[in-house]
Amino acid sequence: MAKRGLTGLETAIILVAFVITSSALAFIVLNMGFLSAERAQSVVAGSMSEASSALALDSGLIGSFTNLTGPQSAVCLTKLTLYVRLAGGGEPIDMGEGELVVTYTNPRCHASVYESNGTVTTVKGVTGDGDSMLEEGEKFKVVIDLTQLDKSEVDPAQSSMSDVYAHPYEELRLGLQPSSGSVLVVERVIPTVKDATTGF
Repeated sequence: MAKRGLTGLETAIILVAFVITSSALAFIVLNMGFLSAERAQSVVAGSMSEASSALALDSGLIGSFTNLTGPQSAVCLTKLTLYVRLAGGGEPIDMGEGELVVTYTNPRCHASVYESNGTVTTVKGVTGDGDSMLEEGEKFKVVIDLTQLDKSEVDPAQSSMSDVYAHPYEELRLGLQPSSGSVLVVERVIPTVKDATTGF
C-alpha cells in the first residue's frame, strides 16, 4: 500500500492561503480599531467644546419692584435685568432667537419666559460686534418683564399675578440654557426692598 504525502508545492499553497486569510482578518481588525478611535476622538472633542461653552453672570440682578408702601409681603418683583458674558476661555455662544431658553421659578410657579425676543424677555448685545454670537469680551443684556406673563400659562396656573411675582425674602431661580454649553443657573433670595429699583 502506497502512502501519499504532501509535496512542497501543496504545502506552499496551503501556507499562502493561511497568510492571505490572516492578513485580511488583521486588516479588518485594524480598520475597526481606527474607526473606533476616530469616533472616540470626535466624541471627546464635542464634549470639550460643550464643556468650554459657558455663560457667566457679569453683574448682580437688578429688580424693579411695585407696591412699596405696604408690607414687604405685598412688594412685587415685576422686572429683572441681568448681564451675561462668556466664561473665561469659553467657546462663543449663539444668543440669537431660538438658540436660548430662559426659565423663571419662584416658590409658587415656574415658566419658560424666553425662546425668542418678545414681550416677556428681550436679549440684546450691549458690547461687541453686533451679531448674535456672544464672544470673548462681549456682554449681553437680558430683561425679563414679569408683568407680561399670563398667570394661566405658568406651571401650575395661578389665580392672581401677585403669585406669579416673587416677593422679598423669597428665593427665585433663573435658568439660561444656550443651544450648546452648560446652563447658567442664578438663584437669589430677594432682600428687604425699599426702592423701586434694587440690585441683589
